[in-house]
Amino acid sequence: MLKKLISNQIMFIVLFAALIMLLSACSGSNDKPAEPVATKPAETETNTTPAKEEEKEEAVPAPDLNGRVIRISHWWDATPKGDSESDELARERIKMVEEKYNVKIKYLNTEYWSTSEKLSSSVLANEPFAEIVRIPDGFIWGLMQGGFLTPLDDYLKDTRVEKDVVDSMRFGGDKVYGLESWYSPNDSGLFYNKRIFKEAGLKDPQQLMDEDNWNWNTMLDAAKKLTVDRNGDGKMDQYGLAGAHYVLSEMLIASNGGKLYDEQSGKVTFNSPEAMEALNFLHSLYTEHKVIKANGGNDWEDPAKYFGEGTIAMYPGGLWEVEGRIVDKLKDEWGYVYMPKGPKAKSYYEPFGQTAAYVIPKGVKDADVIVKIWEDLQDFDNWQDNRRLSLENILPDETSIANAMNDDGKVQRLFGGRFGGLGIKEQLDSVTEKFVKGEITPSTGIAQVIAPAQAAAKKVLSGEQDKKK
Repeated sequence: MLKKLISNQIMFIVLFAALIMLLSACSGSNDKPAEPVATKPAETETNTTPAKEEEKEEAVPAPDLNGRVIRISHWWDATPKGDSESDELARERIKMVEEKYNVKIKYLNTEYWSTSEKLSSSVLANEPFAEIVRIPDGFIWGLMQGGFLTPLDDYLKDTRVEKDVVDSMRFGGDKVYGLESWYSPNDSGLFYNKRIFKEAGLKDPQQLMDEDNWNWNTMLDAAKKLTVDRNGDGKMDQYGLAGAHYVLSEMLIASNGGKLYDEQSGKVTFNSPEAMEALNFLHSLYTEHKVIKANGGNDWEDPAKYFGEGTIAMYPGGLWEVEGRIVDKLKDEWGYVYMPKGPKAKSYYEPFGQTAAYVIPKGVKDADVIVKIWEDLQDFDNWQDNRRLSLENILPDETSIANAMNDDGKVQRLFGGRFGGLGIKEQLDSVTEKFVKGEITPSTGIAQVIAPAQAAAKKVLSGEQDKKK
């Protein structure tokens, strides 16, 4: 009898609920559609819909680190203290992070060449000197092999960092050891003097690029026509190109689709067909065509100085050089374009020979939380806008800014070509220094140094340098 009574009550409740749903559906036919009522009983019964799960996840508090000081080391003072909008936003992010995790952010200014030794010695003492350390990849190779860094793969599974940027932090291995928020679209290219091209009646690099005709041949043609004796004294006083041999070699090799080191195979590759073709071309620019102005004793400073004086038509270099080296020094109109394509190039290429990244020393506690703190300090939402704003302050026109931002997507980055700290670039530079003077051919020189370069890379990657400390 009792079972029958319960059954009748359940039946009544079901019928009543069905009637309510029917009336609700009918009433929704007036001005606007009714909300989908079928979802509401499910929410009431299970309380585990995706929306509820998302709310529940957002409600989970961040880990409380009990007022711990999070030290972030650079080789400069990275404390945001200016009056710029970006600094103000950075201070707001710091405040948010300090409140969210109950920490205090402190920036350390560690001398460039001391960073690696300070990191390794403090790890050996079981007292890492900082939770996050900004360091060039020249130091990362050895520290990684020596076991001084924390692998970060497990902490980046739900990161906001793009996958290709995460993968670039593997440094030839399977594990991620670096943190980098993004890469600027195009940091190296070619500066050119518009006045010099106009006076000669030549199409400038931007015009050639717009025609899809910007390559080694058209650059060489322009360089030859723009290397002239303007005052008639029998000496060239205007040159098509300027640069340091050790910079030009890297940029030309990349522009032909080559690189100096293959991280996956662990092989030095400046004897590859792409690299050798670039080195032979560089050799001809100096010795056969004589279109590169000789430096006056300072390979690092002189090329930009000459370009700033208005006596050079084209100067391959990096955007970091604009402030201090070009802006306010060059009085002529100028522009910025991609490096020209080499014969084997399928695209315009930007060399990725060296980089820097944030690492977490081995032994840092709560490394998973430290990664999240680092991410929360990054301005992921505004970095491209900030990048464009900064370029507007240093580049002369919208076309140059579009090239630097790679708006047309024509520049491809050569990941995996990093060589900083492996000791191989020094071997190549010793050869280019000789063949730009005509003392040796590229093929002979490369044959002499390829084995020592490979041995130098092997020494770093085996961790032998750090074992000696």
